[in-house]
Amino acid sequence: MAGSTVRLRVAVSADETMTIDAVRVTLDERGIIVTATAATDADPAELLVGDPAAWLVVTDIDEWAQLDRVCALVRGVRLPGVALTTAPRGGLWGALIEAGAVEVLPADTDSDRIEDSLRDAAEGRQGHSPAEVEGLVAQWHLMRDGLARMRRLVGSLTAREHEVLELLYAGTPVAQIADRFGVAQTTVRTQVKSILRKFGVGSQLAAVAAYDRFLRPPRS
Repeated sequence: MAGSTVRLRVAVSADETMTIDAVRVTLDERGIIVTATAATDADPAELLVGDPAAWLVVTDIDEWAQLDRVCALVRGVRLPGVALTTAPRGGLWGALIEAGAVEVLPADTDSDRIEDSLRDAAEGRQGHSPAEVEGLVAQWHLMRDGLARMRRLVGSLTAREHEVLELLYAGTPVAQIADRFGVAQTTVRTQVKSILRKFGVGSQLAAVAAYDRFLRPPRS
């Protein structure tokens, strides 16, 4: 429980050094001993120094590569871990849970709740019900499969189609794309139609939205 006299020992990891420092101060004020700190791309062994009973990872997960790094860290630390993230509840939470996190919390969670979760983790209690875990992991599998599909579809584009898609994503009109490449607008429109066909969508807007999901994790 929050405010317990038992001094909990935890390790802390975060995307940014400033975040690590702020978390260390907050936990210290609550009588929690921070045994080790490391960035989210660190060697998991760095977080095992000082014999922590649990660990806290604070991450934004604003890139797919960042998700891969954090999940690799969660798998490697092999301690009961609590994740604090700005990522919306859903598939990204499921990815962290599947990697081994015992609980995922939103970034605006208050200090009492975080301490309770860390103590629960240290004592072997799961932070989510089996039904929650099943649902979040299932959402992650759908997201992961959709990302794999988009990677295949983007890989099927020609080099010029990929350039056109990048420009559409940047908001460049077809007329300007044609001028840039020194071709007729009809040529660009043919390339756009090919992109839509390969993506299985009916509009430029839908193609751009699909490409956005390929480039970065959802933020809402």
